[in-house]
Amino acid sequence: MSAPDRVVVRLASPALFPGAGDGSDRGVATDEHGLPHLPRHRLAACLRAGALAALVLTPDLEWAADELFGRPGSHGPDRILRLGHAGADPQTREVVARALAGRAGPERATLRRALTRAHTVVEAGTAVGADGAPEPGRLRTHRALLPGTTLTAPLTWARTPSAEHWLLLARACLATDRIGARTRRGRGRVEVRLAGPDTSDPDATTLALAAPPGKEEGPGRGTGNDGEQVYT
Repeated sequence: MSAPDRVVVRLASPALFPGAGDGSDRGVATDEHGLPHLPRHRLAACLRAGALAALVLTPDLEWAADELFGRPGSHGPDRILRLGHAGADPQTREVVARALAGRAGPERATLRRALTRAHTVVEAGTAVGADGAPEPGRLRTHRALLPGTTLTAPLTWARTPSAEHWLLLARACLATDRIGARTRRGRGRVEVRLAGPDTSDPDATTLALAAPPGKEEGPGRGTGNDGEQVYT
């Protein structure tokens, strides 16, 4: 089997990924077609947090975390993992792009809003003050992504990853169970997995990659002459 080439994010509860909109649309980030997406910097930050949590079991892999995501506070090209925005699958984006092509401004804007609303729901609630108590008269609305939504992010590398990189990345995915704003209110519960062109079960793929060396082989991984697991 080939190596995973994307990260799959499945929403188990409504999620807020704040975008540049205003009013009820401020809770969702969208691409140029109106399709919701999770910005890559937010996905990378959550995976980094998951990797740090996984280091409790394997503190000797701290070097792999630094190489995967770059050193904390760094914004330079010192990371080997390259993530794209997590959004709709390429086929869906292509169909939507064709549908929007050549549309006049007002009609295009209407269609974009319809696409956003098809994947989201408007929620209302009272604003909460610094003491945690609701503030009467301050009703707030936001738009949240519907549970069941699946987003995918392309996964590439600056250089060939080692078995340790795959191990820690898979464990980071498994440890990442919440993404977005207001996660303490039951929002943003997610399942994050790795998948490839011939992956039929992302759960099994990710669990295999996260298994301790020698316990279980990941998809497409064999053992080289020096004992290192490699992709074929």
